[in-house]
Amino acid sequence: MIKINKKQLFLFDAVIWLIASFFLLFRAYNWIDLLSDYQLFIALIIAIILGFIKTYFIFIRITKKNVERINNFTENKISIYEFHSLRDKILIVIMIFGGALLRQSAIPKFFLMPIYVGIGFSMLYVSYLYLRYYYKY
Repeated sequence: MIKINKKQLFLFDAVIWLIASFFLLFRAYNWIDLLSDYQLFIALIIAIILGFIKTYFIFIRITKKNVERINNFTENKISIYEFHSLRDKILIVIMIFGGALLRQSAIPKFFLMPIYVGIGFSMLYVSYLYLRYYYKY
């Protein structure tokens, strides 16, 4: 089991969220050619709204709980699997499988793009939050 110190754990989490956000944003970027200019404009407006909702109601709360959990560990080195709660781990798995199912579904990319962009930018923001904690530590 890989164990790292608290400060490195913030950096590790920032990198994981960053990679996940780029994955989603890259997927959405590949769908741009499938949309007209008007559809792209609407999709980006929806993405911004969804991104703010996802960030405010879910990701910031999860990030604060994880930061608190990391700070409350008494050990010097912590397992990279230990600091997420079971509920967070289940949520991550659901999001990964849900995204894969959506991508393979018959749902038009016009509807999927705002979801991917909104969640991608939310994850990018969470990565930034973890980097802030890393530099503050």
